[in-house]
Order: sequence, then structure tokens, then C-alpha cells
Amino acid sequence: TQEQVIGHAVGDQISTPAEIVAYFEALAAAAPNRTELATYAHSEEGRPLQVLAIGSPERMARLAALKADLAKLADPRGLAADEADRLVSTLPAVVWLYHGVHGNEISSPGAALALAHHLLAAVGDAQVDLIRREAVVLIDPLENPDGRARFLAAHRLAQGPWPDPEPAAAEHVEPWPRGRSNHYLFDLNRDWFAQTQPETRGRLRVFLEWFPQVAIDLHEMGGDATYFFAPPADPQNPHLVDSQAEWHDRIGRAIAARFDERGEPYFVAEVFDAFYPGYGETWPMLLGAVGATYEQASARGLVYRRTDETELTYLDGIRNHFTAALETAAAAASGREELLADFLAFRRSAVQDGETGVRQYVLVSEPDPARTRRLAELLVGQGIEVLVAEEELRVGERSVPAGSFVVPLAQPAGRLVRNLLDPAVPM
Repeated sequence: TQEQVIGHAVGDQISTPAEIVAYFEALAAAAPNRTELATYAHSEEGRPLQVLAIGSPERMARLAALKADLAKLADPRGLAADEADRLVSTLPAVVWLYHGVHGNEISSPGAALALAHHLLAAVGDAQVDLIRREAVVLIDPLENPDGRARFLAAHRLAQGPWPDPEPAAAEHVEPWPRGRSNHYLFDLNRDWFAQTQPETRGRLRVFLEWFPQVAIDLHEMGGDATYFFAPPADPQNPHLVDSQAEWHDRIGRAIAARFDERGEPYFVAEVFDAFYPGYGETWPMLLGAVGATYEQASARGLVYRRTDETELTYLDGIRNHFTAALETAAAAASGREELLADFLAFRRSAVQDGETGVRQYVLVSEPDPARTRRLAELLVGQGIEVLVAEEELRVGERSVPAGSFVVPLAQPAGRLVRNLLDPAVPM
């Protein structure tokens, strides 16, 4: 249990980045045949960023083959029909849950710890048995450890002998620069395309290693709010497909049913931007995943008094994020084959769409070859295929110098290319 490893039970204290690492290491050591714990990056302050993969012993025993098959599913070019059927019928649904991209949004990392323990320790739980059998769950418990450390330093400095729910209490009011951003005060939830930070570059490698079909970014919002989950409001990004919206509705209704059982308030159809491809929701969706943002009202400490005089606790936030994440994994597991088939269809149709209309972009090397190469490297770093012109090209009446880069749209990442390189994306 969490208390055995780091000394406090779920929700009793706000766990430090070091405690989160220690607990995930303990879980992986306790269940080595059902987990893979990987460090995918280090923050600028040297803290490890980890992802814990949880699956059945049978799936985890053949992990290399599993990842190879997921890569085949992600690139349908040349994939024979019988091989595609085999992949869809045998592969697990891969659900990627990532937490705490903003370091002062504190409850989702606590939920990550609780969920990892639940998926490994639950006995006689039909829902967990379903997830173990039909899915692999990837849990990234803390995307921004430096920001969380900064939040905790300020919060603990301002604490009194017991938690104070008063919103104006010093423990709820962070001094500049607050814990939202990382070491360089960069908002990591704006960096998925630009890849300026090591945390982001490592996280993109996780996606390209696993190609998850569901990718959920768990956040917090103001203390007087409730809970938000998909589906979002229109307009939707036109480079997304109907099946993704259908999965938003399907997963959302599963979460809503559980929240309704508990009388827990929530809302959907909020305006979140699915156009900028630098968000943790948008970038995975443009590569075929069902991406979503979940938002929990924040206690910004252990307890917070709302304007209606009710009190919101840190444990409340953990419970809601835990519930939403668990229901998401269960919905993906129950619709495993359909989810995998939809992912394959997205990647296949992206290739087909790139064979008509605009078929490629050319990144001209002159007059600044270094900047052009930097752009090409950014594209390659997120799984986009880029070709190099070894000699001069003719594009219509125009001559393009050798060393320029050609980005074909007939590739599985073609919709991400369009979102990045088209002059405009219509609403």
C-alpha cells in the first residue's frame, strides 16, 4: 500500500515527486510479471519521469512482440487483410493516462498512485479483471515534477498546524512563479509540437513506442468548479474523424453513470481548443488516439472552502480522477476490438486522404538551411516521415534547391502534417 511505502495513506498528504517515484518502483518490484516501469526522461532539475505499464502476465511476457505488433497496426501500408484481422482480434487496447502536467494541479498524481495500486492489487473485481484481460494501461504519474516540487515548497512553507480551508489563507496562494510551469517556467501543455523541453521529447517517445488508442490528460481547474470530461463542445477539428467523437460520447457516458451513482456533479461540452497541435489532448488525436482532457476542481491543498460554504478536499479530487480514469480504461477494454479497428481505420484513411489534393509539402532549405532542418527534425521527432532532396527539384515552374525537405501527406501521420503545415485549419 501507499502508506507502507511512503508513510501516508491516499489523500492524507500531497506526495512529493520523490515519493511518487519510490511508490511506483515498489509496485513494479511487487508485481514484476505484470508491469514494466520505464524512465523516459529527466527534468531539468534531474528528477526522473516514469511510465508504468500494467498488463496481464501473458501480455507482459511478450512485450517486445506486443510493441512490434502495435507498430504494425499503426502503419497499415502493405498490411495484408488477414494480418490486420489478427492484430485487431489479438492486441490489447492501450490506454495512456498522464497526470500533473501543471505542477500545481495536485490531485491527478495522487489518483495515479491509487489507480496503479488498484489495478495490481484488486481481487475478485470484475471490472479490473476485464481491464487486465483486454487492455494494457500506461500510467505516467507526474509529467512535471519540478513544478510540483515548487508548489509543495511554497505550500508547506505557508501551512499552519492544521489545514486551513480559507481560500485567502497563505497555503492556497502561491507566490510567483507558482508551480504550473516547469523549471524554465514553460507550460508543458503547450509543447507537444515544439518539443522545447526534455519532458516533452521523452513523452512523445512513449507514444511512438506504444501507439495508444486512448490518451487522457488529467488536469485541475478552479475550486468552485466540479468535474469536466469529454465530449467537448463544437467546433471539432476537421482533421479528426467521427469515430473519435463517438468514443468521446461512449467513454463520457460510462464516467457519467458512475458519477451519477455517487451524486457527484460534472459537466461536458466545454470549449477546449482541439486545433492547436501542442496540447496533450490534441496531438495524440491527430495521430489516431481518442484523446481527452479531464478537469477536476482543485483544493490547492488538503481542503478548500467554496463560495457555497461546502468544503472540497484533496481526497475528493483524487477520488474523482481515479473514478474517471478507471471507467475510461474499462470502456476501452470492453470495446477493445472496435477501438483497435477504429485506430487502424484512422491511420489507413490518413494515408488515403494524402493521395488526393495537396499531396506533399516542400520545406525549402534556402535562405536559412539550419532553421529549415530544425523544422524537419521537429516533424521527424513526432513520427512524421520527411524525405531529403538530394538534388534540385522542380515544383511546377519553381526550382527547389538540393537539401530541401519533402513531407508527403500519404502517411499515417498525414493529418498531423495537415494540422501543422496547412496555411489555415477551418472551423
